[in-house]
Amino acid sequence: MTVSAGVMVFYIMKNHAENLLINSLQSSLENHASLAMTELRQGFEKTTMVATRPFIIQQIELLNSPGHHDADVAALQKGVQSFVSTGFSAIALFDRRGHEIVRAGHFLQRPELEAPLHVPDQTQLLYKGGRFFLRMSVSIVDGKHVIGSALTEKPLPTLGSMFVRRKGLHTTSDLALCASSGKDMMRCFPTTLMHNIFNLPRTSSQGSPFPMDYALDGKTGFIISQDYRHQQVVAAYRPLGDSGLGMVLKIDSSELYAPIWGQLYYLLPLMLGLLGAALLSLRWLLAPLVNALAHSERKARATNARLRDSENRVRLLLDNVDEGIVSIAANGDIELFNPAAERIFKYDVAEVIGKNVSLLMPEPSASEHNRYLEHYLQTEEAHVIGTTREVQARRSDGQIFPMEIRISEFSLNGERKFIGIMHDITERKAAEAEINHLAQYDALTDLPNRRLVQDRMQQTLARARRTQAQFAVMFIDLDRFKSINDELGHDTGDQLLQAVAQRLKTTLRGEDTVGRQGGDEFIVLLAWLNAIQDAALVARKILDALAEPFLINGLVLHIGASIGIAAYPQDGDDVETLLKNSDTAMYVAKEAGRGTYRFFSQATPSPRAGS
Repeated sequence: MTVSAGVMVFYIMKNHAENLLINSLQSSLENHASLAMTELRQGFEKTTMVATRPFIIQQIELLNSPGHHDADVAALQKGVQSFVSTGFSAIALFDRRGHEIVRAGHFLQRPELEAPLHVPDQTQLLYKGGRFFLRMSVSIVDGKHVIGSALTEKPLPTLGSMFVRRKGLHTTSDLALCASSGKDMMRCFPTTLMHNIFNLPRTSSQGSPFPMDYALDGKTGFIISQDYRHQQVVAAYRPLGDSGLGMVLKIDSSELYAPIWGQLYYLLPLMLGLLGAALLSLRWLLAPLVNALAHSERKARATNARLRDSENRVRLLLDNVDEGIVSIAANGDIELFNPAAERIFKYDVAEVIGKNVSLLMPEPSASEHNRYLEHYLQTEEAHVIGTTREVQARRSDGQIFPMEIRISEFSLNGERKFIGIMHDITERKAAEAEINHLAQYDALTDLPNRRLVQDRMQQTLARARRTQAQFAVMFIDLDRFKSINDELGHDTGDQLLQAVAQRLKTTLRGEDTVGRQGGDEFIVLLAWLNAIQDAALVARKILDALAEPFLINGLVLHIGASIGIAAYPQDGDDVETLLKNSDTAMYVAKEAGRGTYRFFSQATPSPRAGS
């Protein structure tokens, strides 16, 4: 029975270790891919924002027509220069003939690797000297006519940091990012182990696909196979959305199984020794009775010693795994509760042995558990046996926390038992929540970003269409911010933007939304209005709040704002039109002398100069 229990625990631990590593690899790869795709998507959106700004469109229309003035070029140069401070390393604008009009910043020269991305327009992922850049060319359209194009280049620091070797990683752990190069080849960026760009076939010399081949074909999963070093690896793979890039996270199989087979090194001699003792006992039983009794006594002492040693080894294994292991009888009573489970649930083993396992569950699961267990024992209909799932669990102090659990069934001495192997995933859930927050909120001000504001505008628009309600969109551009940022430094500028964001939040109603468009521009969504003129009261309240001095690093700073207002339904029937018209109205407010607001109307003159 001890040998059976030892073998059972060993294989449970082996299978669980494999599943745990695979889940860990896939979860870690998913986090890396989510961060990378978020950074690429933000780069696409920022470039699209440049190409769709009404001011840019109007200035290029002027420069496409004969008789334009140097003042028009200077105004466009000033506008483009302001975009560079929002995260671009370089921007260039071209007219409809492809001639360069203006340029700001410095484009990357002679990149080490250029990977075309499968997205609209001409987009490339560039690499040089350990840094990644996104280069994107977008057509500038007025109505249905292409009037020019914008070429941008943006650093991708988050993507670059993923391939920096960090302490605490497995020795053979490797993260790779590759793109297809022809039908059967791929080009790979430097990895955490391979520090140079390298070209590889997508399959081995025997024709077996490498893990990256699956990722480049748009597939997600894991595989145990050989890599390009001819090493056996466990690898998780997935594509980076529809970009045409693939990402693989892998570890050598030898490093994975070393701890598991190390434990087998102790268990195997023990089981062979017990088998030999059993064979000797058969021989001794055939000897004369006296010798049999004497030998039997010596055998009993030796066997008892080995059994105690075996039990100690099994207990040592159970006590030193990082995963909680709980075993219950068919009636739901807890029979095994290892130290890792004590740490997870904050119960002492003496407090739970013999108690019903529902003690570890929150309501309503606790009340329903015994009924579910009885139903399974009677019908054999199971939905959780043999599968890994996420559940809510309860600690001794009543705290509810997320847990990952896999339940298996086994029989011991003819009795049905259940064993659960569990892992506290509180930190993983927090990391996922942080990734979602980073994807929807501005990193500097913690305000909703442009994407989240547009989503809320879409929801407000749908509600307004159903209820015949009115709402308004405000486009806010700070006055005198650029001079403060240039003269006092970006640190002071960043703190000033954070203070502005806080004032805007305290000025608005709870149901309204304020988000950061980029640079020193903000968008306000007034979710509902009794009358459109109510928006003027809110605009005046905002202007008064921002006119109050700001105390930053011991300096008293004065700024103001120009506000453009577009109202639904008279100023637009979709999100893009409302944003465009509020932007246009903001430029009119600036030309009116700054520190004021203007409503959009069809008679609003078009702006001719940047902010």
